[in-house]
Amino acid sequence: MDQPVSSTQPSAHPADEIREQRNIAIILRTHLLNQGLDMPGCETAYMADFWVSKDCQTAWEAARRHQLMLLGDALDIVPTGRDARSDRSGMTSLELQRRRDARQELIDRVRGLVNPFAVDSLLPADQILRGNADLERAA
Repeated sequence: MDQPVSSTQPSAHPADEIREQRNIAIILRTHLLNQGLDMPGCETAYMADFWVSKDCQTAWEAARRHQLMLLGDALDIVPTGRDARSDRSGMTSLELQRRRDARQELIDRVRGLVNPFAVDSLLPADQILRGNADLERAA
């Protein structure tokens, strides 16, 4: 016997699932911010990579790469028309260098962040965290 055909197509994007992802994005944004990834869209890059790879380590690296992409390069900072209006000589080379150094420090800070999901960042087996499970295992 034939099955009755439904006239409505199943939704590819159920509202409940989208609502849950929005709630997760708020929590994820807070976690990434606490870990040093504070540019807009890092949580979207994380969630997109996690959706594809199901791996937290590569998803976190995708969020870091997104932030580095938004930061650009320190050499991208050039004098603008606004700088020329405030300083007749355009921009003093000291001010330009100060801005470039600040951008480079920010880039270096983001590159130096430790991926909390990386295997290398896990503690050695003999080190105790003083958590309940670790204390019970050590006893």
